[in-house]
Amino acid sequence: MILNEFSIFLAFVLIGIIISFIFDFFRILRRVYKTPDFITILEDIAFWLISGIILLLGIFVLNNGNIRAYLFLGLFSGICIYIIFISKTIIKIGTNIFQIFNKVFVIPIYQGYMFIIQLLSKKLKFLFSKTKKIKIDFFPNKKTKKIKDL
Repeated sequence: MILNEFSIFLAFVLIGIIISFIFDFFRILRRVYKTPDFITILEDIAFWLISGIILLLGIFVLNNGNIRAYLFLGLFSGICIYIIFISKTIIKIGTNIFQIFNKVFVIPIYQGYMFIIQLLSKKLKFLFSKTKKIKIDFFPNKKTKKIKDL
């Protein structure tokens, strides 16, 4: 019985570490990509939904829905262990990975996109400059001649 509760306690320590890792993931995203407040709110909602689902699944799957104080003690212990020993390293590594990803993929794609937009805008400006000389009269008035049907 006590061995079972201890293993559940350790599982909740692991759940605390997982939830803290997810929190750091969102911190890394905010550090690398400067997001507007609306996106930050959506990220916060996503974090709490994911954390809540993980926590509830842990309670129901591991402990048959029984809420005990040692579950929260394990969760809190896992969060503290992660923050003290792992968090700084994960943030440094994750930030570097996302910055490399930006340099290799995102920036070249954005530059290619901007090149295509500039090229299309030049072509459209040229096309519109030529079409300004053409006048199309969709609603002829009385002064214009009408073409008779053959």
